[in-house]
Amino acid sequence: MRPNSIVQFDRFYLGSLVLAVINSALSMQDTLSDPRIASSGLGLGFLVGAQVFSFALILLLWFFISRNASNVAKWILTVLTVAGVLMTIPTLPALAGRGLLGTGAVVVITALQIVAVVFLFRPDAKAWFARKGDVAADDESIFS
Repeated sequence: MRPNSIVQFDRFYLGSLVLAVINSALSMQDTLSDPRIASSGLGLGFLVGAQVFSFALILLLWFFISRNASNVAKWILTVLTVAGVLMTIPTLPALAGRGLLGTGAVVVITALQIVAVVFLFRPDAKAWFARKGDVAADDESIFS
């Protein structure tokens, strides 16, 4: 059995992924009409392919963290989340031009990702990672 913190990580992280997929689909037209994208010659196929590839990598990280108790994947995700937050903050004014829905979605997705990563550093999750996903016979943290 996985500890509560890992279960919560799953919920928040996968929830952020679902919202990110929806947000990407809803904002694809805005992305395609961006003059920088339009002038680059990149079409819908490339953008969709890039999104699918990105979401596949995100799911792969989730799998290694949640199912294999990979400490390396945990730290990769942590670094990527911090980098994502640092890159998102300066883009918020530009996102505001896309309306409250677009800005709100990005803020909610980012917040869910931060909360998910925080769960990876709770004591029950740390112990679980240290045991490589095994549950100790006297481990009560899975019930808290």
